[in-house]
Amino acid sequence: MGGALRWSALPEARQAAAVGDFGTLLRIARTAARLTLAEAGQRCGYSAATLSRIERGRQRLTDVTVLRRLAAIFDIPPELFGLTDMNGPAIHQSTAPIDKVRGKATRHEVGEDSVRRREVLGGLAGLVGSTLTVGTPAPASPPDRVVTSLEDVLLGHSPPPTGSIDPGWLRSMLAHAWSDFRACRYARLSARLPQLVSAATASHLMATDGQRPTAAATLARTYHLTTQVLVKLHENGMAWSAMDRARHAAREADDPLLYAETARITAIVLRRTRHGQRAQQTLINAAQALDESTRLRSAQQVAAYGRLLATAAYTAALADRRDTATELLHEADEAGRRGGAGNGFADVDVMLYRIGVARVLNDFGAAVHHARELRPEQLGTVERRARYWEDYALALHGRGAYAESFRALLAAERIAPQEVRYRPWAQHLTVALLSADRRRTLPDLHDFAARIGTAQ
Repeated sequence: MGGALRWSALPEARQAAAVGDFGTLLRIARTAARLTLAEAGQRCGYSAATLSRIERGRQRLTDVTVLRRLAAIFDIPPELFGLTDMNGPAIHQSTAPIDKVRGKATRHEVGEDSVRRREVLGGLAGLVGSTLTVGTPAPASPPDRVVTSLEDVLLGHSPPPTGSIDPGWLRSMLAHAWSDFRACRYARLSARLPQLVSAATASHLMATDGQRPTAAATLARTYHLTTQVLVKLHENGMAWSAMDRARHAAREADDPLLYAETARITAIVLRRTRHGQRAQQTLINAAQALDESTRLRSAQQVAAYGRLLATAAYTAALADRRDTATELLHEADEAGRRGGAGNGFADVDVMLYRIGVARVLNDFGAAVHHARELRPEQLGTVERRARYWEDYALALHGRGAYAESFRALLAAERIAPQEVRYRPWAQHLTVALLSADRRRTLPDLHDFAARIGTAQ
């Protein structure tokens, strides 16, 4: 079991075990054994497609006998599956599925950020039932490719680049990757990102003492991007690992702005993995530290401060702390006005957060009102505009305005087709709309569902 002990010490494995995410544990064990889905499926008697659904949480692992068999086949320490030993009873079974709690409000992250929803994306009890699990497809091939490739990189299975890494080439590659992310070009990003992570890691390892802070900063920004991509794909265990590596690199870079952004991304992962209080404290501490270390003398520093406060407001809303969320949004608005639109955070960005905050607080009317006050073309990137249409569509659905919700979903597809094709929020919303449209009053909805792979 020596190999199992090595991979089981990884942060993503520990986090998956802590929250009962047995599918992620199985995937890490399979990857550590260097088995393809087909090869692993042959060992355990599952098809590659079924094993993929298990690993991604589409098909839950709850049967103790099955867990014991998989633990034996893939050399998984039984305690990670909540088993006392291979012959004894289970210590615990997994709690409610990570992506869904039946009969209770459930929240996922919006894009900074993926989807939080409450009972069918907005508290519609009785509509969800099984509709958000039955018929919801696995992500299409580009996300599959990027996740599999990043697994190999993070677990050390990919060969490192040979020869020296040109810093200029690496910076250019990172800039192109960020451009793909902001434009929601996930297919292109899936081909670029694993190579980027490998190159940035190798460059950092090969850097001389004088080069290490710059190399560390590049590595931290690479892991910022990696973490955000994994969050969007709901790959929480791997996001935790990437976030942890970003934090180590940011410390070495010793840049207050970089550390502030690292703290913001850390908080996003923390709240996605049910550590909301810690996430909130991380954001507040980072805002205070940035203020104390820089006195917010530059527009970039003010903008970073505002982003921390806005993210903290969203985090407070997820915990139903309405007054705190309102106060933090006010402070973020003040920072946004001082920072200016040219620095990536302004009053329109605060308004985008207002929509999301209202929606997760079940104030769907307020969310729709805020959305109608904001013109999406004011938002600087395709990713932000897609986030706008996401929140607007979900808020409209929460109000029962299904036709308008579908129109907002179509608008998201027009500006960011891969956002709708590959992101879980759009797939879940489409399934929910199909369930609500029993009389087929939305004739184009079924064609749309077939186009993105969610037809029932």
